[in-house]
Amino acid sequence: MVALPVDPVRVLYALAVLGFGVGVWIGWRLLTDDPALAERGAFKYLLVIPVVAGASYVLMFFDIGTLTVGEQSIVVPRYVDWLITTPILVGYIGYVAGAPRRWIVGLAAADGAMILLGAVATVTTGPTKWLSLGLSGLGHASLLVVLYVVLPQYLPDEPKRKGLFKLLQNHVGLLWLAYPNVWLVGPAGFGLMSGVGLSMIIAYLDVVAKTPYLYFVWQNARAFETGSADPASDATTDEGAAGSPTA
Repeated sequence: MVALPVDPVRVLYALAVLGFGVGVWIGWRLLTDDPALAERGAFKYLLVIPVVAGASYVLMFFDIGTLTVGEQSIVVPRYVDWLITTPILVGYIGYVAGAPRRWIVGLAAADGAMILLGAVATVTTGPTKWLSLGLSGLGHASLLVVLYVVLPQYLPDEPKRKGLFKLLQNHVGLLWLAYPNVWLVGPAGFGLMSGVGLSMIIAYLDVVAKTPYLYFVWQNARAFETGSADPASDATTDEGAAGSPTA
């Protein structure tokens, strides 16, 4: 077998960094195009997503942060990235919907638990692995229930806001279905895919899950022009909107 002159995983990681660089630019445009709109739309939280994801892929490009636990390996920067950015991704959908703070916090917490349990499943074996994976799957299922059943109940009667919500809801809800399936066929699951293949697919999914998300918000930022929740408010009742996507 002829060895490739370059490492395909590192090439894809470099491309991922470029992709997240585009996301940083979009996030900056969200903040600077219309500062008043940026405040109303809580766009500052979205900039965290490509910054953290891009930094994690820089570390992975230089092979920093991969740990071996027993017979299993885990890429720590990847899980730290997910633990920080994915609660923002789902929490912001709740913010767009105008959901009360408790649902946004619940979404973020369920997502964080799902990521942590997935990490445990990655580095363990036997019953612990599959129990952790099952609990992580329950967390994923709970996210989908909230996204598709609970949050729509809080949507204001505004076509632009509904359009943005639906776009983000389906982008996250449908795309994230790929992650557990990729994990299952990878080395930590049934071993039907090599670590190289797994890394390349996840890098692609990460970019597609995050940079277009910011683009969708940027292109639909006018959804926050009227009748939008004030990010400075501290609503705590079911009738009030949350003060931030994740808290």
